[in-house]
Amino acid sequence: MFHVNEAYDDMGELTVKDGKMTIHISLASDSIVNLYPGLAEDAQKSGAVLLEPTKDEVKYSDGTTETVNGFDVPVPYLDKEFDLALIGKKGKWYDHKVSVKSPEK
Repeated sequence: MFHVNEAYDDMGELTVKDGKMTIHISLASDSIVNLYPGLAEDAQKSGAVLLEPTKDEVKYSDGTTETVNGFDVPVPYLDKEFDLALIGKKGKWYDHKVSVKSPEK
């Protein structure tokens, strides 16, 4: 399981460009090394295009900073779950369901 970093109130930054949505998320650490938009089984297939991490510097409310992994995740739609697989430093893939919701009402 993974979580968006608390330094950003558990939120990412959604971008829409040329009709496609992407959310940048900074995670809680650098333990997750790749993400894959789909199932873990498909992420392990030859030719699978993995999402590579960025190094994000986050600043916490107590003033401390930390470098964590961030990812630009394609968002197929809002307010509905989609598959996002992850692999950590131990080399095992995990399936997850995630959703992106607008914080605005």
